[in-house]
Amino acid sequence: MSTRRFALDRKGKRFYIGSTVEYNNKIFLVEDMQFLAWNREQYITLCDRRNKNKKIEFVSSKDVSVKHKTN
Repeated sequence: MSTRRFALDRKGKRFYIGSTVEYNNKIFLVEDMQFLAWNREQYITLCDRRNKNKKIEFVSSKDVSVKHKTN
């Protein structure tokens, strides 16, 4: 049985770590997913596809849209 974590984008589509998503009209890779103790929403960490050192943390999964799903 698989225990892979997933999140739902603004349209309700599932995406996983490693999926390609659009955020603020730019394409990013999902690097990590986490729940915060003080909030029920799931937050993700995004990594720029071209510059792996450029990361955006604490983005709500509802603020992105899936471009290519990775299983």
